[in-house]
Amino acid sequence: MAIEKLKFKVEIYSTYFKNPPIVEVKLNDTSYFNKEIASTERQPTVIEFEHNCENNKTYTLNLIRSGKTTRDTVVKDGKIIADQMLYLKYFEIDEIDLGSLIYEGVYKPEYPEPWATQQAEAGIKLPETLKNVTKMGHNGTWTITFTSPFYMWLLENLY
Repeated sequence: MAIEKLKFKVEIYSTYFKNPPIVEVKLNDTSYFNKEIASTERQPTVIEFEHNCENNKTYTLNLIRSGKTTRDTVVKDGKIIADQMLYLKYFEIDEIDLGSLIYEGVYKPEYPEPWATQQAEAGIKLPETLKNVTKMGHNGTWTITFTSPFYMWLLENLY
C-alpha cells in the first residue's frame, strides 16, 4: 500500500459583533483543529497539518462551522445589520494553491429555527447544499473531497 504525506494549509477569518464562530477542521475522521475564529481578513487564522493518505482512497476535508445562535444576527426593517460570518480565504494541499478548485467545495448549511420554518411557510425552498461558497453565514459544514494520489486528482480536476 503506497502512502503519500500531504501538507494542508487553510486560512479562515470571521466578522462578528457578539461571539466569534467556532470551526472544527477534520480530514475524514481525524480532527486537526477546533477553536473560535476571532481573526481578521488581514490576519487570518492559519491552520496547518499533515496527513498520510493511502493511494486509491477518497478523502473528505470538512470545515464544520458552529457557535452561531439567533442572537448573533440582528435584523432591522427586514435587513441584516449585524451578523456572524465565517470566510474561507485560502486553501492549499502540498504547497499548491487550489485556486478556483476551492469553489468545488460543497457547503451544507444548518438553517436556524424558526426562520427555516417561516421560509418554508412562505413558499421559499432553502437549498440543502450550496457550491461556490467561501462565505458561510449559517452553522454547517463545508466539504471538499479528493482522492490519493493527490497530483492525479489535481490534474483530473484542474480543467
